[in-house]
Amino acid sequence: MIIKVGIFWFYQQNLIARSIASSALAVDSMGLIDSPFQHITEWESHQLYLPEYKELRASEYQEYPRGRVVFSQPNRRAIVYMDKSLFTSTYKQKIKAHFELEDCRVLWKADPHYRVFSDTGY
Repeated sequence: MIIKVGIFWFYQQNLIARSIASSALAVDSMGLIDSPFQHITEWESHQLYLPEYKELRASEYQEYPRGRVVFSQPNRRAIVYMDKSLFTSTYKQKIKAHFELEDCRVLWKADPHYRVFSDTGY
């Protein structure tokens, strides 16, 4: 099964993501396939939100709901770690479409690591 793994944010209900095909990566010692992408690097150094969202230039990566998609090879399912505010069918569908998870079992997990650290209203 080939899906995409990677990281994402939501800004004004729009998905901002960096992903890579799981087939392009190696399985780690725990049987997981994870991307090498880091939220802080993609937001601050690579400014992944450009050119669409120029207004985000002065923002911090942890101000908006975010998460990570990994693939568990032993369980043959995707695991999506994300901010608890994203647990709606609308957000989940956008994640499934971008990361090509429509035909894959998905485990949705809230993770305090991806908690929003701002009063942006998200």
